[in-house]
Amino acid sequence: MKKLILSLSLVCTALASQAQIPQAFANHLQYMLDSLCAKNKVKGVSAAVLVPGMGVWKGSYGVSHGTEKITPDTWLPIGSNTKTFTAAIMLQLQQEGKLDLDDSIGKWIQNVPNVNGKITIRQMLNHTSGIYNFTNNPAFSAALNADYTKFWQPEDDLPFISTPSFAPGTNWEYSNSGYILAGMIISKVLNEPYHEALIKRILTPRNYQKTVLFPQQALGGSVPHGWSTAASGGSKLEDIQVEYGYDITAFQSMAHSAGAIISTAEDNVHFWDDLMTGKIINTTSLNEMMTTVSMGGGSNTYGLGVFRYPNTNGRVVYAHGGTCFGYINENLRDSLSGICITLLSNQDSINNSLLFQRILLPLHRYVIKFPTAAVANINYADDIRIYPNPAKDIVNISLNNPSDKTNIAVYDVTGRIVLHTAGMRGNNTISVSSLSPGMYTIRITDNNLIMLNYKLEVAP
Repeated sequence: MKKLILSLSLVCTALASQAQIPQAFANHLQYMLDSLCAKNKVKGVSAAVLVPGMGVWKGSYGVSHGTEKITPDTWLPIGSNTKTFTAAIMLQLQQEGKLDLDDSIGKWIQNVPNVNGKITIRQMLNHTSGIYNFTNNPAFSAALNADYTKFWQPEDDLPFISTPSFAPGTNWEYSNSGYILAGMIISKVLNEPYHEALIKRILTPRNYQKTVLFPQQALGGSVPHGWSTAASGGSKLEDIQVEYGYDITAFQSMAHSAGAIISTAEDNVHFWDDLMTGKIINTTSLNEMMTTVSMGGGSNTYGLGVFRYPNTNGRVVYAHGGTCFGYINENLRDSLSGICITLLSNQDSINNSLLFQRILLPLHRYVIKFPTAAVANINYADDIRIYPNPAKDIVNISLNNPSDKTNIAVYDVTGRIVLHTAGMRGNNTISVSSLSPGMYTIRITDNNLIMLNYKLEVAP
């Protein structure tokens, strides 16, 4: 049997309502997915699109192997999208006063070779720590390839952390090591394994029944075969389970809190929606997560477990993807519309950039042009009055039939929430005196359904 020798990196690029996705819309999304995947020679993809106020579309394309099809409910590794979950748990712990993101990591874990204990948790989460990325170490690749069935513990990764790449806070470099250490800190703070914290804090409360940290948790479904061109040097696409006897256990376990989650497209698209609408962390924490740092060039930046892409089809989106041997995925959340898209594939030779640019972005372009909730719910306009506009100090919002689940959020042009009020009354006054002059969007939701997106000008 051939042996698979690969260099490793966990790379990253880049419940809705009771309403139902219109059938014509669903049909066209499936047609687009089929066409885009066929054009780009994708082996298989499971996809989900969440449109606020409308629902979730699920679709799929291609096969695992032979005639075994990928379905909308296929379980697939999400790789480094796991980092977004880890960062969210860290922010929850800060909310609860159990730690501070500006704590030094030396406060919680000590004596890690080649790791400066003065590095802060925040620097680990936004990749400005300088901690060497252990998956870049050739010795690690050799150890991983020696036994695909080994169940790695987080401590097993630490000997492969080499000399720091730079002094803390002076540069940016993607590091899986930082997120392995983050998982270890979570376990230390809570005195429980990372996967139990994940279950108790995110998976169970949000009812993600098809999401696990593998192999610590058992799978509820089979993972399809992975495909790659890496071993052949790009000359042919190979089934790594068949050709190399590949087993996902070693890769998943070594990735741990940096990349070991396996999920479905539907569960993952709900995670992105829940995260960005304040159901997992509060508004203060969400703003902190979306506060980004330069990645050393270009307009794309990185926050706490999220990438920020400021010009994606003319929108600001927050995203994270990931790569495992034989698998790749991309996810985004449109800050203006709230649309979330997840693509999970069983072919790692489609790199993150291609998956994002050639498949995800065309789907996003179509969805944002489709008449969504802001149009579908136009009848709400008669029940809502917002004045004055432009506004300088206050905005009055009158609702004819508010409920205890009617919320108002004000977004700036980057898609960041700058004001938020829950449990609205019939007549409401919001102070905008603290906002800089410019254009904003007032979004009114009722039980997570978008009732109105309203453009507001704040005057000097």
